[in-house]
Amino acid sequence: MAEGQWGNCKSCRYFASGNANPSDNETQRCMQADLRAYDLKVSGASGCNAFEARTGVGPQQRQEPAQPAH
Repeated sequence: MAEGQWGNCKSCRYFASGNANPSDNETQRCMQADLRAYDLKVSGASGCNAFEARTGVGPQQRQEPAQPAH
């Protein structure tokens, strides 16, 4: 899988939601080509580095992963 930009699933085009504004708690399939075969179910608050913004999602809705505590 090619590395892209990190972001939350709810704002990703691969999140199989019919909602215009999915919530953090919504659970849907991830339709990213490399993951589709696994029937992976993710929450809107989940995230990965294969993120591609949904149509109409601006950069303010993308988030950086939390930094580990030292």
